[in-house]
Parts: sequence; structure tokens; C-alpha cells
Amino acid sequence: MNLADSESLARRLLAAGYVEDTLERADVAVLNTCVVRQASEDRVYSKLHELKHWKTADRTIAVTGCIVAKEGDVLRRRFPHLDAVVPIGDYEGFIAGLEARNDYSLGEPLPAAGRTGVSHYVRVIQGCDHNCTFCIVPRVRGREKHLTMQAVLAECREAVADGAKEVVLLGQNVDDYRDPDSGGGLAALVMEVQRIPGLKRLRFLTSHPQDLEPELLEVMASSNVVCRELQLPVQSGDDTVLKRMARGYQTRHYRSIIGNARRLMPDLGLVTDVIVGFPGESEAAYMNTRALVEEIEFDVVHIAMYSPRPGTFAADRMPDDVPHEEKLRRLNDLLALSKEIAARKTSRWIGRVVEVLVEGRDELNRPYGRIRQGKRAIVIRGNGVGPGDIVNVHVVQATAGQLLGTRIPTNSEPAA
Repeated sequence: MNLADSESLARRLLAAGYVEDTLERADVAVLNTCVVRQASEDRVYSKLHELKHWKTADRTIAVTGCIVAKEGDVLRRRFPHLDAVVPIGDYEGFIAGLEARNDYSLGEPLPAAGRTGVSHYVRVIQGCDHNCTFCIVPRVRGREKHLTMQAVLAECREAVADGAKEVVLLGQNVDDYRDPDSGGGLAALVMEVQRIPGLKRLRFLTSHPQDLEPELLEVMASSNVVCRELQLPVQSGDDTVLKRMARGYQTRHYRSIIGNARRLMPDLGLVTDVIVGFPGESEAAYMNTRALVEEIEFDVVHIAMYSPRPGTFAADRMPDDVPHEEKLRRLNDLLALSKEIAARKTSRWIGRVVEVLVEGRDELNRPYGRIRQGKRAIVIRGNGVGPGDIVNVHVVQATAGQLLGTRIPTNSEPAA
């Protein structure tokens, strides 16, 4: 979501005549912020302190993102060198207030008015109507606001026309999407977007177990465009902890969703989020989470130690009673387990042929991208392959984090 916000602001700045450059050469520096955890918020303050030495009378420093809703104009008082505090999405006024620094009347060409690359992010929902006790998102991004299906389709078509090969539909809880005009849900939206001519891949994130439509899984399974990757945060494998989190489901519901998804798509890539050390999480509760991770065998597990966020129910009403050392132990234990599972699962791809959407080149100048199940893949013998190309790759090696394989030439190409 933050990346989508950054892209939106960057496109507007480019259209207004600005170009991207290094910080040393730049006239404007914008920090797009996240406050989902205290560590994220602390990094914002650290960066603002660093920028104090960069700031001059001719340079502009602006802050946008979730910290604006949380702290507001307090930021200006705390950091006097900060020029602008920009609410999420309220970019036009900020851009209008910037002084023009390039005289295009001299014939200097305008930069391109867009940033569309291989993948294009489309925010279909802003905010969240859930009230998870640990989460600050509803406070800083507000309640849900849904784009119309026609507006989403128009942006997707424009992105594809500008060269995007993949579209990613975004929402704090994307499964809760409802078209304000027709009432159609995410399954209906995905069905329409996948039909756009020229679109090669379609993804969506992040899902919520309470709101995922069974029809969405059926659309995924029947489509050659929709990626077979599901990002479905479980947060805990213990029902008592889930209740304290106010997640709205139990582990049996989660297991049922995964079972149905894998029945339809046996090769499904599955990503989840887990919080360890939530208030009241006993050793037995943690072991339930560990057992769930081991049972389901996620491809990727994003693990975080619980971080109290002021203004949330958990921070205000629940004692942070799991010691930091114990949180860290559980974090490292679960990281080791998930890495072992990921290595075991990726090894199953060795010998198979996969389709890779190329995103760029790595430090060894090898093309890399992702397969339809979301796994990163590096392409050997990728001469002539560039971003946006889709190539078939024979997997010869796998690690916990990625696949490596040789490109299979098309019938019109000579073998390498």
C-alpha cells in the first residue's frame, strides 16, 4: 500500500515537470511513512534528523503516509526544518505549492508523465473496517473507501496500454472490496480485470480469512492470468489469542480455507503473517502457532514481535506481558522453522518448467522475476531477455528464497 501511494505521488510529480534524482542532487525529498510498528516509526524520526543536514533554503522536505494521521502538525513543531506534512492522497495541494525549478520555455523536454513498469499497483480500497486490537491502520488510514469497478478497470487498462504486464490490486483488506455501484465483490472485480487485453498477470493483496469469498478461489483456479498466490495472514495459531486479537475467525476456519484453496490449486503459493508475543500468549499458545505453521507449510511466513501501538485496544487495555527476550526467542524459533519448510517446498520445483515474468537483472546481470506462485526465480542463459518478458525456465536449483533455472528457447530461437 505504501509503495502504491509512493507511485501515485511520483507520477504526479513527474507530470508536474520534476524528475527523479539522487538525494544529493534533489530539490525535494518526500518521506512516505509507515507506523504499523514502533521500529518503523522510529526510522522516520531518524531519517528526519539526518535530513536536517541536507536541508537548505532552496530544498523542500515533506512527510506523507500513516504518520501524518497519527502525529499531524506535531511533526512540524518537533522538526522545524520540515516544510510540509501531506495527508495520504492529498497530493495536488502539495505539488501546487512547490515552486517551479525548471524553465521549460527554454525548450527543455518534459519528462514522461508516468512510472508504469512491469507491475502496476492499483489501490482498490483505502482504510479498513476491521478492529483488530493490535492494529493502528484504521486510525491512520480511516474506514474503508472503495473505488468503483469502472475506475479500477480504467486505471488497469491505462497501465497495460503504458506497458505494464502485471496489475496488483491492493487493499488493507482487499477481500472486503465492494463496487459502490453494483455491489460486486473482489471475485467479480478480478474476473473483469483479468479480461483486459494484453494483461499477462493479476495479483491481489492482502486478504483476510473472515472475508475471503469462496468464488475468488474458483476464479483463481480457472484463470490463466490470475496468479496462484494467496497472501492470507493468520497472525496466530491459537484460538484464545485470535479472540484477544479480535480477528473474527478460529484456526479451524483458516484450515478450511487453505484446504479448499489447495484442493482447487495444488501448486498454490501461500504467504502468511504471524505475530509472536501478543499479550497473553502463553508458551502453549505459541506452540499452537508453531504447530499450525508446521502443518500448513507456508511458502513464506512474515514474522513480527508484538509491538504496542498507542491508540490501539491492545496497547491501551492489555499489558505487554511477554518479555522481550521471550518474544525474540519465539521469533527466531519460528524463523528457523519457516526457513526449513521453505527450503523443502522450493526443492519440489527442481526439474519442473515454470513461467517467469522478468522484472530486472541481479548484481550478476542475470534476469530475475517471479513465477505465477510468487517465488523469485533467476534465469540462466538469459541473453536478450528484458523486463516485461515472460520466459519458460527449467528449474535446476532451489534455495529457501528462490529458484534458479535455464531458459527454454521458443521454437523460433536457436538453442543456447
